[in-house]
Amino acid sequence: MIITSTLVAKRNRLLVRKGDEYISLPVEEIALIYRSDAVVFVIDYNEKKYLCEKNLTLLEQELDETLFFRANRQYLININSIRGFKVYEKVKLQVFLKGPLIHHEIIISQKTAPVFKKWISEEG
Repeated sequence: MIITSTLVAKRNRLLVRKGDEYISLPVEEIALIYRSDAVVFVIDYNEKKYLCEKNLTLLEQELDETLFFRANRQYLININSIRGFKVYEKVKLQVFLKGPLIHHEIIISQKTAPVFKKWISEEG
């Protein structure tokens, strides 16, 4: 009997664009992915910003869920980019990022907050 797996292999690299150059960026170098208007940006740990032609929903499916979390409709965050979080407006969470990423205000909804707390506290 042959058993086929329905599990999809997670990406190790992501094809991004800087100007007219395409770059195969290792996912461990990705600090943050976010959407602004209809454009998806990828930021690496060297503060370089790239364009990505995929939407956040597809990226969420393709990236390792132990490493990346879909915080809201705008952000996918790498667990290694997170400095901490605090309660925000009594029921939501505000996530604080490390270093140069601190200008991004990431709010996690009341509905998603328990999932985020569980995700960030699990060992990979």
